[in-house]
Amino acid sequence: MIFMLSCIFTNAQEFGGNPPSIKWLQINSKAVRVIFPAGIDSEANRVANVVSYLNDNTQQTIGNKQKKVNLVLQTLTTISNAYVSLGPFRSEFFLTPFQNSFELGSLPWADQLAIHEFRHVQQYNNFNVGLSHAMHIFFGQEGQALANNAVVPNWFFEGDAVFNETNVSRQGRGSLPYFYNPYRSLWQAGKKYSWMKLRNGSYKDFVPDHYALGYLLVAYGREKYGDDFWKKVTHDAASFKGLFYPFQVAIKKYTGKNYIAYRNDALTYFKSRFAKTGNGTTAVTTSSKKFTDEEYPVLIEDGSILFV
Repeated sequence: MIFMLSCIFTNAQEFGGNPPSIKWLQINSKAVRVIFPAGIDSEANRVANVVSYLNDNTQQTIGNKQKKVNLVLQTLTTISNAYVSLGPFRSEFFLTPFQNSFELGSLPWADQLAIHEFRHVQQYNNFNVGLSHAMHIFFGQEGQALANNAVVPNWFFEGDAVFNETNVSRQGRGSLPYFYNPYRSLWQAGKKYSWMKLRNGSYKDFVPDHYALGYLLVAYGREKYGDDFWKKVTHDAASFKGLFYPFQVAIKKYTGKNYIAYRNDALTYFKSRFAKTGNGTTAVTTSSKKFTDEEYPVLIEDGSILFV
């Protein structure tokens, strides 16, 4: 009787929002298995073709190791997003398009996701080396995930993927003025936040996210030290060469300067570039000391500016 009563309060496992009536299909290539509901065959083919192109043309900048990934196209979501994860190794695309083309650009949504997310696939494939590989052997994919995230910062994961968007497409966030606005606004306002604040964010002040920070640091490395720079740095870091702070050790090995000098040089490089492009413009200032996000300025009849 006690057992029966306890069963009444047991919660069942919750699965995704896909009804069992959906017919799932798949497209296979050497790099990806695209799993999709019937009815979006052309979009699934497009994703498979974009991934195949990226697989053949961008390995030289991150590494040549390859493991086929399962990629699920989800159509019954209201969230515009996607992810790649280990344990198990898979990716999901939520195909409801993002609404603000100023923020992410106007590439077809599935193309945007394929370009960005497949870079994460390549990262995980090539970060399975050295001590990270040993963690994979003993603790599975979650062991590799733990090792990778312990030594490769999240700003690199996302900054490298954003750089990939910009490098292989006609848009990408690195080509959009909107993407740079957070850092440009900080520099124009004379804010001099510490590295730890830029790196970890703040509950008090406005701080750009790790996508923007990562793009600036990754783009500077590619510009200054060549297309294979991050391939070498991340290989050494994921292998735990140097054991303690291997990412920082690799930066010093391949640049000749320590990690602090590298990141300062990168931010100074972009700050000086934006200072030049901003010459001759006048900043709109407010009397408020609180951070406000003002968008879509419109000049109205009395000469004032209306923001949303």
